[in-house]
Amino acid sequence: MSGWFYNFGRRLGRAAVPAIRKSKWVWQKATGDEQQALAAEHAFGAALAVEVRAQTPPARDPEANALVAEICQNLARTVKEKGRRFHAEVCWMEEPNAFALPGGFIFVSETLVEFCERQSAELAFVVGHEMAHILRGHVWDRMLAQAASQVASAVALRRGPLGQWLKETGFDLLLKAHSRDGEAEADVLGVRLAASAGYYPGGAVTLLRKLEKRGDQPQAVGRYFATHPPASERLAALIPVCRQLERGAG
Repeated sequence: MSGWFYNFGRRLGRAAVPAIRKSKWVWQKATGDEQQALAAEHAFGAALAVEVRAQTPPARDPEANALVAEICQNLARTVKEKGRRFHAEVCWMEEPNAFALPGGFIFVSETLVEFCERQSAELAFVVGHEMAHILRGHVWDRMLAQAASQVASAVALRRGPLGQWLKETGFDLLLKAHSRDGEAEADVLGVRLAASAGYYPGGAVTLLRKLEKRGDQPQAVGRYFATHPPASERLAALIPVCRQLERGAG
């Protein structure tokens, strides 16, 4: 698996650097107006999404892809920042996984769709959680934090430090959990987005109950769930929110 991550990072660097230079995303994101910043972020995310698709097989079941895409669009219509675009698709990975890219791109593994038993309410929480990471800037902040000052100089160099950074971190960066506070924030916003789109907010509780029964070990639930805070901790924070939303007070 580590070799796969290495090759992904190497290919990602080659594809992303020209796109980054062309879109001038570094200074547009930092100093441009809101429209320019969103366009720059989307251009960067689109370059990364191309490589994700090249490195992960597509969903074996087109109905799973259609289901997740529909849920994403339903949630996207509730987002107040109308300048943002969101796109979700299903890919094949052996473990349940989901991750977000800058610019509104979300990938969900077909194994995670099956783990949720294709229940729309549970999947709406998953997609909403990843969407929340994008809205709150967690994905972008993580990439900038990892690249640090190397990012700016990469704009001027065809094979600069950004390519090396991507080579060293690659896809592994996308699959790691965000900070504990970031995950908690994404849980709450994710379930609110789901409820706003008309999905049963208790789907989040149902999914987390499944995880709680299996334990939080990677061999039982996969790395995606195992790297997040314990299911019991997430439930304690989310159950009051879900109850509030079920009463229509949210």
